[in-house]
Amino acid sequence: MPRWVGLLGSWALLVLGLGIVGYAVAAEAITLTDARKLKRVRTIDLLMEEQAQQQLAQLQKTMSKASSRMTTLQSDVVSTEKQIEDLQDSNFVITVSTTENKVYARRNGQLVFEAVCSTGSNNTLVTAGGTKVFRTPIGRFRIQSKEENPKWVPPDWHYVEEAQKNGLTVVHLQRGQSLGGLTVNGADIYENGYPLPEGQLIVRGGAVVIPPVGTHPREFPDVLGTHRLNLGDGYALHGTQAVSQLGRNVSHGCVRLHNDDIAQLFAMANVGDEVIIY
Repeated sequence: MPRWVGLLGSWALLVLGLGIVGYAVAAEAITLTDARKLKRVRTIDLLMEEQAQQQLAQLQKTMSKASSRMTTLQSDVVSTEKQIEDLQDSNFVITVSTTENKVYARRNGQLVFEAVCSTGSNNTLVTAGGTKVFRTPIGRFRIQSKEENPKWVPPDWHYVEEAQKNGLTVVHLQRGQSLGGLTVNGADIYENGYPLPEGQLIVRGGAVVIPPVGTHPREFPDVLGTHRLNLGDGYALHGTQAVSQLGRNVSHGCVRLHNDDIAQLFAMANVGDEVIIY
């Protein structure tokens, strides 16, 4: 056989071998690429599964809270309805519906008064002492006292709320202390020798000043309307200046009525009368 034929055969074998090697290398590259893609797909699947599990857990938590809240409300309603039934024969009973925002009064079981009111907003306020929930208390109460032309002496949370609305801090003004030119003398707070008026929000140096209890600037006239029926612990049925808000859950916990309505209820009610809130 001629020598060139042998060389040609060797060359063909070499080319064939290189082709096989090239194919193998290409196949390996494709396999690695596919493996990386598969790994990314698995990673995405795991992330999606984890996110789905988190969303499911959050949904279950929310549903559990809603179920608990509904159970509590149903229990409150059932308990209050039973109390109302038990008191049908009482002489004079006031009932307050926080869902309807209505006040009713019955004498010897007969409806003698009905009016629109405003009850607690259920909003929260975070203070240094904890979280305050503006909720009208549910339960059975008695009228502790009656006041005409009452003055509101706001708790500390009122000043914290006002400060937060305006991006300010709060500072307490103590008796015997001078603060930003303010001094306390008896029931008066003086600034530059002049007493400050009632119900004035005092702001000094980027802070709302909380006056001592018993001073005139901490007494707000007219805010509570013309009459107040006190239930204890700071809660009451009283009048309001915010007539446009009647019928809504907007109060800090008290039951607000139109001044004409609270005046009528005030005349009908006596200290010791029953008040049922549900």
